[in-house]
Amino acid sequence: MKSLFLAIATLLCVSVSGQYKIGILPRTSPDKGIYEQIGYTGVEITYGAPKTNGRTIWGNIVPYDEVWRAGANDATRIEFSEDVEIEGNILPRGIYSLFIIPHETEAWTVIFNAEYDQWGAFNYDEYQDVLRVEVKPKKIPLQEKLTYTIDGETYNDGVITMRWSDVQIDVFIKTKYLELLQREIEINAASSDQEISSVIYLQGAEYLLLRNQNLDLASDWIDKSQELYNPNSEWNPQYYPREYILGHMHWTKAKILAANNKYEMAIAYANKMKNIKGGTINYYDEEKEFENIDSQIAYWEGMK
Repeated sequence: MKSLFLAIATLLCVSVSGQYKIGILPRTSPDKGIYEQIGYTGVEITYGAPKTNGRTIWGNIVPYDEVWRAGANDATRIEFSEDVEIEGNILPRGIYSLFIIPHETEAWTVIFNAEYDQWGAFNYDEYQDVLRVEVKPKKIPLQEKLTYTIDGETYNDGVITMRWSDVQIDVFIKTKYLELLQREIEINAASSDQEISSVIYLQGAEYLLLRNQNLDLASDWIDKSQELYNPNSEWNPQYYPREYILGHMHWTKAKILAANNKYEMAIAYANKMKNIKGGTINYYDEEKEFENIDSQIAYWEGMK
């Protein structure tokens, strides 16, 4: 009877252990996953989300000056779909373990480690670190459950925030958005027919102009748009009318010239846009109020 009891007890222990390891029983700190796209760059974080449960976290549950898994259960995992810049350092695209070393009085150390598939920080290997940055913690009202957020401030910039207990840390990242935009424009223009390629370069030039970014590239793109525009091509009726797109092209060229203080040339292109006749939709007639076209031209006249 005693041997039978031991056998049953052993079987139950193995069964419960097996259930836990294969995830049948729910974890007390359930896994969370968040994803955000900043420009063309996808950022994803997977982490276990423990609660404070009335405990003192920093310096107790999470000791100071020791590597922490930045969550519960498995090491926190972070993935970037493209290269990013963190505190002036390039972090290549890929998947990383995210570790944190909290300090009582100093900035905290945030670690991106190449070994992303590991349990906690028990097998953490410093030699696998790809990047370490120092981040100053902030005091916040009580945050019961550990939470990560990813916020895209602009297409170029974002911030990854960790909040737990009474502490928040922010890790600011920069993406290579303009490089990726240029790649997307060039690839799509190269794989499209001439009419579409012309419009792709036009839209790319206008996008840079509206954000006052890389105006030299905007100028190159509007020139390519003009070169590819063919007034004698067979026009697809699903597109905006030819006259509208030509007007859009002239007006975008005018604004880029004005942004480079070439006001006489800008006025010449603006007049080209205004003098386009025919078509069911004319750019000047449709957009003059929305874009304050006449006011802009008058301003350029005064700047000559």
